[in-house]
Amino acid sequence: MNPARLVLTARDEAKGKKALAQIQADTGYSKVELWIIDLANFSSVVAFADRADQELDRLDILIENAGVAAWEYEQVEGWEKTIHTNNLGPGLLAIRMIPKMLETAHKHSVNPRLVVVASDAHYWTTIEKDVIASPSILAKLSDKEYCTKEVMHHRYYDSKLFNILFARALQHHVPSSPAITVNSVTPGFCFSDLGSGGPPEEAQRMKKMRDELAFPTEVGSRQLVYAAVGSLDDEEKLRGKYIHLSKVVEESDFVISEDGKIVQDKVWEEMLEILGKIDPKVSEVANAYLTKV
Repeated sequence: MNPARLVLTARDEAKGKKALAQIQADTGYSKVELWIIDLANFSSVVAFADRADQELDRLDILIENAGVAAWEYEQVEGWEKTIHTNNLGPGLLAIRMIPKMLETAHKHSVNPRLVVVASDAHYWTTIEKDVIASPSILAKLSDKEYCTKEVMHHRYYDSKLFNILFARALQHHVPSSPAITVNSVTPGFCFSDLGSGGPPEEAQRMKKMRDELAFPTEVGSRQLVYAAVGSLDDEEKLRGKYIHLSKVVEESDFVISEDGKIVQDKVWEEMLEILGKIDPKVSEVANAYLTKV
């Protein structure tokens, strides 16, 4: 595809440089650069967004590929680690990048895309009624007393459900003209280190599943590519949609249910409030660029 500029992100600089070198060796593409970001650190996300505002002259595609699976409760900056890393951090970055993407759409007559990497694991969870009724869904899910071993067992699934709800909400609230396409996608079950840090029996189970069932990582990456540049002749086809095996498929029954819509709207408002306190520019973006209804 030979993009004019490609920014690769990593939390660990050494691992990022290794990936950078591999891309250059495998493809010969030399315009890739490494930027460091830790999605479990709000200051890191804000610094990354500030840099992007200053250094990027356009932003055509943003792929948010956060995925940690914590089996035991850990709090980071006041939030359960999985929710922080898979949802709040990426949400902060996505909202901060909206002005740059709208500017790109306006100046270059293109439809930028924001791709949220989710998972089929979202089919395996729902949000309980008592959590929905709580004053704050995200605060409840980050409460140490609530996060029992049983709850943490499906926390990754919860976070992927929220990825899909966020993509749907963001698509609903971005302006229709100039247009940004927001979608969510599953790469499928691929070779990775996801889940390797869990309890020994769980790590062994995941290894067995990977050995027997997992796609090669490159195969999974094709789904991200499709979500980012596929169906360019029909943008509406992918707006707010969930993609599996290069096709738009229906999300879980919970996502499309009345409760799912309630959670989608409530968590959207919670995220704007939470992230606006962390970074005032989030509130500025929401007020200037995002619809209220």
